[in-house]
Amino acid sequence: MKCVRWTADLDLPKVPRVAALGAFDGVHLGHAATIQAMRRIAHERGAEASILTFDPSPREFTDGTRQPGRRLTPGDEQTYYLRRLGVDLTVVFEFPGSIHLVEPEDFVREILVEQLGVVHVTASETHRFGHMGRGDISLLKRLGDELGFGVQIVDPLVIGGERVSSTRIRTLLGGGSVEEAGALLGRPYAIYAPVGSGHGLGATIGFPTANLRITPEKMLPRDGVYACAAGVIHEGDYSALEQPRPAAVNVGLAPTVRGDERVVEVHLIGEQCDLSEANLKVQFLRWLRGEERFVDIEALATQIGRDTARALEIAKAAAPDEFALFERYCTTDYVLRRDGYDS
Repeated sequence: MKCVRWTADLDLPKVPRVAALGAFDGVHLGHAATIQAMRRIAHERGAEASILTFDPSPREFTDGTRQPGRRLTPGDEQTYYLRRLGVDLTVVFEFPGSIHLVEPEDFVREILVEQLGVVHVTASETHRFGHMGRGDISLLKRLGDELGFGVQIVDPLVIGGERVSSTRIRTLLGGGSVEEAGALLGRPYAIYAPVGSGHGLGATIGFPTANLRITPEKMLPRDGVYACAAGVIHEGDYSALEQPRPAAVNVGLAPTVRGDERVVEVHLIGEQCDLSEANLKVQFLRWLRGEERFVDIEALATQIGRDTARALEIAKAAAPDEFALFERYCTTDYVLRRDGYDS
């Protein structure tokens, strides 16, 4: 997949494109449905399957100020999952930037049709575009009729009686409900991050930890201790994951020993290895407990032992395909095979 940042003079090959419009933060199962619809149409029309998205999303801003810790899939994470969904091209519009001053009609005429060669679009019924979000689906349809491109509105995906959305997933993560969030994502919620330096306390009490350097925009789940699966990845390549191992992970302030900064501490269960310059992928399987302040280090070590035993039990019981739905959707040819096409 080719990923480019939009500029006014962006010059792409002149080929027809079918485009899915949206923020796609999280690349959840609802997004997968929109992208599937786009891919089917692209296949039928012999067009390039494309995504038009924003970085960051306009919804990350409140009163003109960007709020940290809100992104489910920042930067390269989003690109990785979109690639797995079989997208050919992703065009990223920087926000805020010159694009957010473009009037809706000009965005469609000059950018979608003239510059990008879009012949069909898919979007959710709530999609907004153009200056101040003044463009809506009714305008998009009217311009489609006028300019000769098709518009398909994708019905929202409903799971558990509610619409699947990035907002719903953030709410679940904020409450520690990582299993439910994973069901909407189609995979466990994950953090990809390099290992930074820590205080070294864990090693002295028998539970060495890797302290992750989390990018400021990445959303962390509720503070507490989690059962996880973790493994080493190669920098910049989220697919190159070594065999994941059970892990006990603490998210929060570590009140017994620090209490002044939010951290993510990963204890890989079993044989230890040097993680000092590693990049880790941590998949959250289940919330175990909230953070606690213990009377002393011995009490802390005892509780960590209990947490580790529970995390090991949960990770071992988790079937390899427990969250395999997204991986099925992500298989490049899955959508076409499912709908009776030969890829």
